[in-house]
Order: sequence, then C-alpha cells, then structure tokens
Amino acid sequence: MMLRRLATTAALLAGLMALPAGAIAAEAYTTGNVNVRSGPGTGYARVGMLYEGTRVDLRGCDGNWCNVYGPRLRGWVSANYLDEYVGRPPAVVVAPTIIVRPPHWNRPPHWNRPPKPRPPRPRPPGANCKIAPGFPCPR
Repeated sequence: MMLRRLATTAALLAGLMALPAGAIAAEAYTTGNVNVRSGPGTGYARVGMLYEGTRVDLRGCDGNWCNVYGPRLRGWVSANYLDEYVGRPPAVVVAPTIIVRPPHWNRPPHWNRPPKPRPPRPRPPGANCKIAPGFPCPR
C-alpha cells in the first residue's frame, strides 16, 4: 500500500517536471555582458557568457540569481543583469530526492532461526553415579 502510494507520487512528480519549457518560462533581456554559471553564486564554475541585449527564458530565481536558458546556453545569471521581464520570474522547483527503505520491522531471515542447542557441560568422573548419599560409587 505504502509502496504503491510512493510510486504514484514519484510518477506525478516526474510528470510535472516534463512540462514544456515555454509553459512555465518568463522572458527577459540581459543589460550587459554577463557570465553564465553552473549554479547560483560566483563560487560555481563559469559555463559561458551572454552579450548585452540577449533574450533569455527565465526558469526561476533563487535569491539574486536566476536560472536562464539562452541561445545554446543554460545556467545561472545574476538578476542584476536582467531586465524587462514580465511580472515576477517563476520560483525554482528542485525535484526532491526520493529514498526508499524497507520498514524497520523487516529483519534478515537469519534472525528468525531458533538458537542452536548448547553442548552438555563436562562433569567430573563419578558425577553420573546415582546411588544414595553417603554411599560410594563402584568403579
């Protein structure tokens, strides 16, 4: 039951991520020559550069950085270098990482085996004699 619900949720999320780019993108133009980076910040690698006046599709913004699709180039650009976008750019939706683990009560099969019997304890010689107390055992 739980696995079916998880599979349904994963299929729904995969379907939402497959929406056409034009349906959720906004349009903007660069106001100067700007570096395109692999992530939202100057600490990320430089992917390329967009020239002033280049039209880009905004996929979303995270703080002061916007995820853009430019001509043959996609990555992150500082929002300070973007202008003329209609309304507010869409938010960036990051797909969640789905981890499936077995329930906590699912133990390995060797845990369900009965314990092995212990061997009998060694006894001193003559300890197996069943005579009344006070009488010696025959040798």
